[in-house]
Formats: sequence, structure tokens, C-alpha cells
Amino acid sequence: MRRIGTLTDGSQAKRFCDYLVTQAIEAMAEEDLPRSAAGSDGPGESRSGAWNIWIREESHVDHARAEFADFQAQPDAAKYQVASKADEIRHQKVAEEQRRRKQQQANAQRAAPSAPVGGMRVGRARQQKIPVTIAIIAISVLCSFATNFGRPKPSQIAGQYSSGENLYGALSFVDWRDFYHSGDDPFASIRKGEVWRFITPMFMHGSTMHLAFNMMGVFFLGSVIERIQGSVFLAILALATHVIGTIVQVMLPGAEALPAVLSELAGTPFAIGASGSLYGLFGYLWVRPSLDPDYPIQLDQTNVMIMLAWLVACIFVVKGIANGAHIGGFVAGIIAAMLVVQFTKQRAK
Repeated sequence: MRRIGTLTDGSQAKRFCDYLVTQAIEAMAEEDLPRSAAGSDGPGESRSGAWNIWIREESHVDHARAEFADFQAQPDAAKYQVASKADEIRHQKVAEEQRRRKQQQANAQRAAPSAPVGGMRVGRARQQKIPVTIAIIAISVLCSFATNFGRPKPSQIAGQYSSGENLYGALSFVDWRDFYHSGDDPFASIRKGEVWRFITPMFMHGSTMHLAFNMMGVFFLGSVIERIQGSVFLAILALATHVIGTIVQVMLPGAEALPAVLSELAGTPFAIGASGSLYGLFGYLWVRPSLDPDYPIQLDQTNVMIMLAWLVACIFVVKGIANGAHIGGFVAGIIAAMLVVQFTKQRAK
């Protein structure tokens, strides 16, 4: 700070500093108190009545001195009656400083390192509990075991279906009885109004390994999304990507219509499992950070390569995989990330 002059009237000192504020010059008036020989204020000493004018920025000193000379010539001029405007400017600066500090705190929270979770680094969390993730896993375990992993045990009574067979038929995209009676129409059960079938195949799995792999993926990917963006968002994302993946799987042509090298892309209405949703969550988390640098999740690149390699291997190497669901869910997750980022940017405007 630099002192540019002294005034003997406190009201004039305040008036001049108010004027400087309106000129974008930070200034303050400080009363000059007399000092005793020992260097401290003595008891009962009177004030000198002198007010020093201080300028904060060195680059403003010359301008402020010129203004000070003008002020001394006409201290009561109308242009110096700007107390209310100066107070408004000061209040705005205080508000801006508060906003800046809040933004710095928010940026620090986003950038704060944390322990890796499932091959990801997670910054800030909106919530700690993950009820949707746990519900998907719990329902999947129950349904998979109840339907004997897609091979329900038949009834011991001739002419009747076992509870496992009935449950499997009720949860599949199409009940096999409707399918065969309708001339192999994959939407036969949907046409009857049984729209829950768009979702329920997600909770059945074909083996313990199938169940374990999908549930580990749902836990690691789903739990961080749920903590960051909330339970409702995860539920919508998981179900939407599953439904789109299921529709793609059902609508793909049969193996007889495809070249042999692409036979594993054949469609079927009897695909089960959460793989479509799993790849949807993966696609979302893979793309979202590249579109939104502030998003506090970063997938480990090794895990990204593993997921992509598995996606390709299932098409050309591994047999009996619902690749349509994988691809459909994966693309749906990527599109979801793009839409959410675009919506977030529009809201911020």
C-alpha cells in the first residue's frame, strides 16, 4: 500500500475514498494517532485529527494522486457525493469474494484425491448409501437361484408346471408358451400387456459365474454412480440401458441370416442377465469424464481395455453370449452421458 496524502476532516477522507472506489481504485482512510515517546498510545492523549489516504495497488498511485489534487481544490463538488454507489460496489465485491471462495472449495473437493474404488478414483460423493445397487444384486441373486439359473426344475406332477418353470416364464422377455403358440413372435407376451418383461430378464442369470461377474460389475460401477448422482439417477440409467440392450438383442436377425463370423450376434428373446445394464454403466462412466472434466470419476485405463476386449471377444470367440444386449446397453450408456452433459450445460447457462 502507498500513502498519497493526508486530510484533516474525517468526513472528507471518507468522501474521497468513496469516490476512488467508484473509479475502481481501492483506497482506505486511516486516522493518524499521536504516539508517546515510548512508541505506544499514551493514556488520555488526544487525536491529531489527521487522516491518511492509502492506495492498495501501486499501479493506481499516480491516478489517485491526481484525483487527490482535484479533490483538495473542490472537496464539496457534486461528483464526490457518491457514498451510496460506493457502498453498493463494496457489497458487490464482498458477494463476489464469497462466491469465489465457495467455487474454490467446490473445485478443491472435486480435485481432492481419494482411494481407488474398483479401478476408479472417486472425488466427491452425494450420498454414502447405495440402496439401488444392493437391491439389483439382491433381486438378481434371488431370481437366479429361484429359476435354477435359467434351467428351472420340472414339476413331478404330469401335465403341470413347477413353480420354477412358472417363475421363469413370468420373468422372461417372452413366456416360451406364448412364443411357440404365437408362431415364434418374440413380442407375444408384451402384446398381452405384460410390459414388466422389458425389465425382469435383467435379474435372471445362466450360471453362478455369470451371476458373479455381472454383480461384481454392477457393484463397482453402480455404487460410484449412485454415490455421485443419487439412487434415482442410477435406477433410471440401469433400467434404461438394460431395456435398450434387450430390445436390440430381440430385434437382431437370427443366426441363419448372418454370416458365420457374426453368428454370435444373432438375436433371441430368451437372453437373460444384467450384462446390457452393466455395459450401459460402463459406457456412461467411460465417456462422461471426457465430456465433463469436473466429473469426479475416472476409470482405470486397464479396466477400460479389459471391458472393451471382452466385448469384442464375446462376438468372435466366446459362445452363447447376448452380444446384442452388450452392444445396445453400451451405446445407450454413451448416449446417456452425452445427453446428461448437454442438459447440465444448458441448466448452468
